[in-house]
Amino acid sequence: MVDVRSTKEVVVIAFFWMVTAVMVLFALVNISGNKIPESSPQDTAMVSQQSQKMVIEEKIATYKSILANNPTSIRALVELGDIYFDSGRYKEAIPIFLKASAVGAATVHVENDLGLLYLNINEYDLAIERFQNALDVDPSHVDSLFYIGVIHQYNGDAEMAEKVFEKILAANPSPQLVQKVNEQLEGIKNR
Repeated sequence: MVDVRSTKEVVVIAFFWMVTAVMVLFALVNISGNKIPESSPQDTAMVSQQSQKMVIEEKIATYKSILANNPTSIRALVELGDIYFDSGRYKEAIPIFLKASAVGAATVHVENDLGLLYLNINEYDLAIERFQNALDVDPSHVDSLFYIGVIHQYNGDAEMAEKVFEKILAANPSPQLVQKVNEQLEGIKNR
């Protein structure tokens, strides 16, 4: 019989061991009686960055472990893709999201994130394709439409960008998006 753990169980177990390790470290420092020397803000920032990197790598390892047992776990694929995306590892995130898109029904989250990833690596045609896929899933997802307008603006097609931005404003988006769209339109008019 194979012992299969759910994603939630694996994450909880990994978190438990991480907390335990930190507690042991603090106990060792207290037992040794050595005071931790005062550190500069730069040292503190460096330690914080290293800690964040360790946490990210542990999360990556956790989701890779889940995917080793269940390679088509949409949740694990999306979570792993999000970790890579959030840490600026775009080229590692793309194949993960492509696999998520291939094994499950396309979702706005996956398609929009793929669009953003391609946008970040200047693959504008692929970005537009993915943003359009997100709009096919949910035509009211105006954030994807916004990025299509931005790409048209980057490509020098101010007329098309303006049409897209006007279409967004007609959809009555959030105030934050209205502000971003108006800034883009102002940039077009000031050219």
